[in-house]
Amino acid sequence: MLKYILNQSQANNATKGKWYGRIFYEETVDLDGLAEHMISHCSSYSKGQLKGIITDMVSCIHELTTQGKKVKLPDLGIFRIRTQGKGAKSLKELSTMEHILFMNLGFRPVGDMRSRTWGDDHNLYGVKWKRVERV
Repeated sequence: MLKYILNQSQANNATKGKWYGRIFYEETVDLDGLAEHMISHCSSYSKGQLKGIITDMVSCIHELTTQGKKVKLPDLGIFRIRTQGKGAKSLKELSTMEHILFMNLGFRPVGDMRSRTWGDDHNLYGVKWKRVERV
């Protein structure tokens, strides 16, 4: 179940005063927690083996995406490097150091992750919501 809180925008633009629902995250599961969770599903691998596999996978996703490749994990999603920048007045003036403002690792759900979580028609099929108060 996804929990959400309500926030009112304080920005000095067209959103000021409007209310928005925001996901309330109770915790972050780290590598140990993920391995423990996977073991609870009767995995035949040990916690150490699972941690090693996941660590290697993360390293390989980093390596491949920084080579300009997308990495697709079926029924999970596609990882890719995303950038945002500002335009240069001419092609000669374009500089990655000056015109690429930031980059991050993007993720887009595909397959079962997309259809079970968001629904093929974006109707939020499969996700239960509960409003909570901010603590």
